[in-house]
Amino acid sequence: MTNPPKQRPERRHPPRDRNQNRPAPRPLGGINTRWAGFRPLFDYWGNEIVRFYKLETLASAVDWSLHTKRDRFLIPSIQEVLGPAPVVSLAFELFQEGRYQFIFRLRALNARRKEAFFAFVVAKRADYSKLAALEHANLRVIHERAPDFVVRPFRGGNIYLPDRHGRVEHGRDIYAYVTQWLAGFHELGVNDRLQFIINVKARHTFTIDQTEQLKAKIIEIVAKTYSPKKRDCMDLPEIASGDLVVTAPPKPLRLKLIACRRMLRNITPVKLLDKIAAASWPWGDTRFYLAPQDARMFYDAFARAFGQDIARDTFTQYAAAVQSGKLPERDALPRHALAELTS
Repeated sequence: MTNPPKQRPERRHPPRDRNQNRPAPRPLGGINTRWAGFRPLFDYWGNEIVRFYKLETLASAVDWSLHTKRDRFLIPSIQEVLGPAPVVSLAFELFQEGRYQFIFRLRALNARRKEAFFAFVVAKRADYSKLAALEHANLRVIHERAPDFVVRPFRGGNIYLPDRHGRVEHGRDIYAYVTQWLAGFHELGVNDRLQFIINVKARHTFTIDQTEQLKAKIIEIVAKTYSPKKRDCMDLPEIASGDLVVTAPPKPLRLKLIACRRMLRNITPVKLLDKIAAASWPWGDTRFYLAPQDARMFYDAFARAFGQDIARDTFTQYAAAVQSGKLPERDALPRHALAELTS
């Protein structure tokens, strides 16, 4: 006879929210919480983004963890910034929804009237939680390597979401973590003309020249996370999944990475160069290529990340590998462009 499946103790279950359509302030043992922005969000093509649990369920679960003092990461993350004074107010507002996660803008206020803003990142499905935890760990690593380009992560942990019918065996652990809030930054997207846009309701379209500059900046960010000692770096970001945020004009163009789901292991600068040169994604009936059309912009991005000497040596080795047939010739770095860059 097999053992019965393990069930979570009843005391771990947050109460079901019986008034789910009315997010409102809830006093929780000295902490007042408010949730807002519970609206459908849509992708670039106008399709409503699929969700796998109600945001009201998430709100009730977070509130319950705060009320019962089972929270192990949210308040400690806030106190890393505001200090040890008790947190008295938390205001969550849905900001962005990607394929894998929700991002809430979180305003925190403590008993000394000090406030700070954070991003509260929550996996969209239980089976995305492992990915979210890995993403959080990766952000910690690459933030240390490129703090100017990668959002600062704080702590993370699981939130237990009960089944809406009260079935214990159908409850879910959802991973969530906290990062700094990047004021003035917006989700980076791509339009049908393959130009970058600010992916908000009132969309801003970047010029072709600005799009090329942003492509070069993405290459610089990826290369900046490379560790010669560990021979690893971040994998290429998913352009259409909310991995990057950008400032809006008239501010100077600035780009930040807010997600890193995978690391590239056992990679050399030459292999990384080839991977970036080959990088593209399907977009409608065409493809979006990461590399700028001007190979000099590609080279300069590498040079800003690695330094001139390493960049020149890497491009020289790459050109030799293409010439000998060890690596294929890429449209982004044709032989004549490589010859000019390495002459």
